[in-house]
Amino acid sequence: MAQAPRDPTLREQQIAAIAAMLNLNKKPEPISQADQVIPMASDAEWKVLVFDSFGRDVISSVLRVNDLRENGVTVHMLLKNERQPIPDVPAVYFVEPTSENIRRISEDLSNHLYDSYYINFSSVIPRPLMEEFAASTIPSGSSAQIQQVYDQYLNFICTEPNMFSLNDRQSYLALNDPTAPETAIEASIDKAASALFSVLATMGVIPIIRCPRRGAAEMLAKKLDSRLRDHVMNSRNNLFSDSNTVNFQRPVLVILDRNMDLVPILSHSWTYQALVHDVMDMKLNEIVVQTEENGRTVKKKYDIEAKDFFWNKNASAPFPQVAEEIDSELTKYKKDAAVISQMSGVSNLDDVSQL
Repeated sequence: MAQAPRDPTLREQQIAAIAAMLNLNKKPEPISQADQVIPMASDAEWKVLVFDSFGRDVISSVLRVNDLRENGVTVHMLLKNERQPIPDVPAVYFVEPTSENIRRISEDLSNHLYDSYYINFSSVIPRPLMEEFAASTIPSGSSAQIQQVYDQYLNFICTEPNMFSLNDRQSYLALNDPTAPETAIEASIDKAASALFSVLATMGVIPIIRCPRRGAAEMLAKKLDSRLRDHVMNSRNNLFSDSNTVNFQRPVLVILDRNMDLVPILSHSWTYQALVHDVMDMKLNEIVVQTEENGRTVKKKYDIEAKDFFWNKNASAPFPQVAEEIDSELTKYKKDAAVISQMSGVSNLDDVSQL
């Protein structure tokens, strides 16, 4: 009996949006739900990817270098670094809409580093910044090289299928510091509202928003509600026009203040994922392990991918149970290796590479 198709996860939707951006904002092939293959345009054009540190974090949390290559990216570089010209090659930029980033992009245009430019902002670029960007291209006469300017609504980090982070480490301090000026609080609320709007735009849903009265949660809820209403009523390109939840079956978004429950910040769970996060250096789905080799400390990096069956199965399991699963999977691996060795006529798997 065939299984009913499931809804794509938030991570799959973000991957699809990033893949479309990397393919010059052309719709790529849909994600395979069977093995979560990264979507790729059949006629992918080779290109350069330039991002700022935030754009790097967004992409690296869901894609790896081989995924970028499958989408036509030959080189990826940080915007702030000095870069050599690569003529006759298009460049895809993925950056936050800031004055500093606008200035660096304008310098690249003036220096003619690339053949054509596809500018993608992680969130909506304010009109004053857009005017500043347009004015900066006039002296060099390089505006004709800009092929696209897109707002991508991707200013959030998605490290798990349906969990995301706004990646703002200073938000709690900004909202709870009694000496913080009103402008700092407003800026933090605006940043969070922008990121939450991007999450909803990626999902294509308009939720019913619920929050406690008074405090930062209510401020954020009102700001987000205002953004949603303004977009639906005034935007020519409604991001939610294809949504099936505009009039019925709308999800509920609950916004709570962190102060309501501080225990999870201080508690240390006994699950596999929590222990790895506590004991090892884990960031953006990359784990760094220090080992001793030939009397010196060596750092080894391991990526947690969406298709990692062992992690997906055991991340939330108690560690003693995971230890048993490791033993079970290792035993299964040895049996499979023995069968392969017997069928191929080699003594061990290390000899396979010599065939």
